Parts: sequence; C-alpha cells; structure tokens
Amino acid sequence: MRLELKPLGRLAAEIEGLDCATPLAPDLVQATNQALLDYPVLVIPNQLLSAAELAAFGRQFGALESYGAGARTTNNGRTTDSTARPSLAALRQQAGRSTPDQILYLHPDDPDVLIMSNERRCDLSAVGIVDNAETWHADASHRAQPCRAIILHATRNPTAGGDTEFCDMRAVYDALSPRLKAELAGRTATHHWSKTKNPCFAGLLDPAAQAEGERIAALVPDMHQPAVRTHARSGRQSLFLSPRFTISVDGLSSARSMAVLNEIFAFAEMPQFCYRHRWRENDLVIWDNSCLNHRVHSYLSNDIRCRHRITIAGDRPC
Repeated sequence: MRLELKPLGRLAAEIEGLDCATPLAPDLVQATNQALLDYPVLVIPNQLLSAAELAAFGRQFGALESYGAGARTTNNGRTTDSTARPSLAALRQQAGRSTPDQILYLHPDDPDVLIMSNERRCDLSAVGIVDNAETWHADASHRAQPCRAIILHATRNPTAGGDTEFCDMRAVYDALSPRLKAELAGRTATHHWSKTKNPCFAGLLDPAAQAEGERIAALVPDMHQPAVRTHARSGRQSLFLSPRFTISVDGLSSARSMAVLNEIFAFAEMPQFCYRHRWRENDLVIWDNSCLNHRVHSYLSNDIRCRHRITIAGDRPC
C-alpha cells in the first residue's frame, strides 16, 4: 500500500486511507517516518482506536515513554488502577521523575496512554490532566531527554476553540539574521518547568500558583539544552527555545538574554512558520517534538475537550 499524502501547507500533511487500529506493513512504517521528516505534523483522520490500539500503533515508531503505572489489582475479573488521584491543583513530586506532572491520569487499559481532559467525575475528581498549554513550547525540553514525537488522538472536541498551533523551529532558524545565528552559535539555554523562574510569567501568577511554583523550583534542577539543535534523523538544524520553558540563554547578560529571546519569539509568531490544526472528532495527529513548538488555543472550561496521548522516547539533544 502506498502512503497517500495531502499537504496542508509547508508544515503539515494529511495521510489518507490509513487504518491505525491494525499493524502497519514495514514499508508503511518507513514511509510514515519519511513523511514526518518532510512534514513534521501528520494528520490521520477518522481513527476509531482503543487506548491499547493507540499504544500499539505508537510502538511501531519507537519505544514509548511510560508515565509510571500505579499498582493494579484484579477483582472479580476487573483490572483497576489503585493509584491515588488527587485534584490537579495538588500535584506532587513523584519519585524517579524529573517533573511533578502527568503521572496520575493513565488510561486503565494501557499505562503508556495519558488521558488529557477537563472533564470531572460526579465526585469532582479529575478524569485527566488538563491541557492548558497556551504558551509556545516543545514538550519536556526541561528534561535531559525530551520526547521525540507526540501522538494525540481526539476523542471529544469542544464546541469552539481548542485548536493546536505548531511552529516550525527549523524554518525560524533558517530565517534568522546572521547576527542572531552568530550570537546563538555553540551556546546552551536554561530550561525549567516552574513558571516562577521564567521572566515571561513575572507578575502573572496568582499567590497559589506562585507558591506551588516556588516549591517545585526547589525540587527540579535547571536543564541546559543546546540553543540550536541538530535533528537526529535529518541532520537539519532548528532552534530549541520556547517561551514556556526557556528562561535564559547561557553566557549572555540577563538583559541581553531577554532581548534575544523576545526577538526570536516575536519573529516565530509570523504566519509563514505556523500551522493551526482545527481538530475533528477521531483525528490522530503525530508531530515531531524535536523541531516544533506548539500551543493550545483557549476554550471554555466547561466545554469538554478530551485527548489520549502517547509519547515516543527521544535522545539527548545535540
């Protein structure tokens, strides 16, 4: 079977006629990997997938990151997840993880599938982790080995909003002025999970968020990543900076670091670098986290948005 691609612009393409619930032939896996190099956002519509089928699909492209399954017990033939599920406002640092997020909302059918939802149960406990990522970022850039790719399956869409926008950081780097390229050459940048350490959020956090951020900042170390990284498969260079996680460019004064980052982030907002995906029910979207930033556009908090997410493990950026 030949992979049918329908370009959605310079950054994204739709794959037509693919059934992700069944194993792909090796040539289709290879073709999909190649398509992801050409178009770092791939949209596969009309996918009816269980969580287990989603995870099986993802494993064809590499090892999945595990969110850490809680202890499970079998009672009368039913498998249950015995992990405690506190409210999202009470996230706690987890042993063996470098960040305090995402561990508690695993799909009961596969611990490699994360439930992302703003829905609540009758007892007001959270169904999933809320996807409020409205600031540009690459996932897990604050970790030593950020994920290589993200696969997201839309199981329920809000009536308005909730689009995901992507920015091609390869194209942004290519279009930078020689002055900025020279200033970034060979430098690292500091990334951190806590917003309290990020000048972009100065004065924007309420007291509770400020206190939680300061607690986390004391637990999670800074991570130094190359400001310009080389793609492990294509060899192409891209910026590895984001407003959400990058707090400074190492080796520059505080004032100059902020000036450089602000200039780059404003430049990256230009439409020619971006693709905005308007989700349809049962869309499956794969994106290359190593060369893209992304953000979620706002939606009403009482309008349900639900996604199942898996992440393909990556390597240390270089």
